[in-house]
Amino acid sequence: MSPIPWAAILTHGPAIVSAARSLLVNQSRRLDERNQSVDARLAQLENASVESARLLQEMAEQLQALTLAQQEIQRRLRLALIATIVAAVVALGALGVALSS
Repeated sequence: MSPIPWAAILTHGPAIVSAARSLLVNQSRRLDERNQSVDARLAQLENASVESARLLQEMAEQLQALTLAQQEIQRRLRLALIATIVAAVVALGALGVALSS
């Protein structure tokens, strides 16, 4: 077993401690930056989620408006069909009266 080089350890000890502190500060800073980055990404995801919900609500409102418009067109088409049938019956009646005279 080799002897421990105490002289080298004592000579370079302060530099090792200084380097360890510097490494600890750098790692703490990186961890803080990563946490801020995670917080920023989380806030961005929350904003995107709110925007998606708003867009989905707008799409639902537009779909509802289209449905109401389609129902109104269907109602008008029924009225037009009824009016056409009534007009055809009246025209056939008039034709029958004209031909029987």
